[in-house]
Amino acid sequence: MKNDYILIEEKEEVRTDSGLWLPPNPNNRRAKVLAVSEDDEDINVGDTILKAIGKGTQIKMKGKWVEAIKRGDLFAVLK
Repeated sequence: MKNDYILIEEKEEVRTDSGLWLPPNPNNRRAKVLAVSEDDEDINVGDTILKAIGKGTQIKMKGKWVEAIKRGDLFAVLK
């Protein structure tokens, strides 16, 4: 059985190439990948992804809130 979950941490602020800080969009969020299945070749730990709100499960680990989402619930890997 394939593990299709990704562990992520949301990025609350976005910085543009010109240096502006933007508040988070209420519908889409950028997140940093903390853990991914070994057989997933498209996504790596440390990548930034764009995901939908409300699709994952919030988990508190080591005092920080992280989220587990299904791979199908992410929109894009931002490089």
